[in-house]
Amino acid sequence: MTPAPPHDPDALTAALEILECPLCREALERVDGGVRCEAGHHFDVARQGYASLRGGASTATGDTVPMVEARERVQASGVHDAIAAAVVDAVPTDARWLVDLGGGTGWHAARALVARPALRGVVLDASVPALRRAARAHERLAAVGSDVWRGIPVGDAGVDVALRVFAPGGGERGAAELERILAPGARVVIVVPEADHHRELVEALGLLRVPAGKAEEAAASIPGARVVSSTRVSAVHELGREELLDLVMMGPNAFHHDRSELVDRLAGWPEPTPVTIAVSVVVLQVA
Repeated sequence: MTPAPPHDPDALTAALEILECPLCREALERVDGGVRCEAGHHFDVARQGYASLRGGASTATGDTVPMVEARERVQASGVHDAIAAAVVDAVPTDARWLVDLGGGTGWHAARALVARPALRGVVLDASVPALRRAARAHERLAAVGSDVWRGIPVGDAGVDVALRVFAPGGGERGAAELERILAPGARVVIVVPEADHHRELVEALGLLRVPAGKAEEAAASIPGARVVSSTRVSAVHELGREELLDLVMMGPNAFHHDRSELVDRLAGWPEPTPVTIAVSVVVLQVA
């Protein structure tokens, strides 16, 4: 009789190999309705499949439903495909565990998993609407609710590659937490906007400005790490007004602008309108 193939655990159960309790840092196990550590701390698993591992009194809520939907439309349009390709290229072929910090819907992480069949991943984000999507983004990708800038619920030296795509670094504390979870030789892939990112929209619509030097800041964010590469990814895309609105409303500008107001302001703009997409993809490697 041919033996049965080994059981392949679901993404969240598999991720317990590297996840830890955010309150006491003990290992976690699956129980009815959630996960629990030996100290008795219990965390719910939503019916959509994501776990909530929030420690302390964090009030972070992350992106709203309209922001997540705008980002999905932008990503589906292909505007960010070159960025995603650069991120995937930076993921080592022999990596076992990937963690996407502030990874939203898991779009970048899922692409990396498709390209690296032996890789498993975890998306950490504070946004419930994003986590609901991340939980079904890929069969080997676990979605976990967490305020990663207060602490990362991952054990020491458990991660082979970490992504930080358009997500803040969390200052010295965030850098120390990130360094703690990285295995020897691990890579960190950081995507930051350049000063000319969306430049056609920033001045005309009064959007948040990106200061120069973000790539250099990212390269120096982990003391002692080696800069493997710093690559500028840039292109000009011809976009319609609805696509322009989505570019604005998918990120932090959504907290400062009303979509209906922007519709009125864009009414007289030519269609399509050229818009610059310009980012740097910085790859670091720890000793």
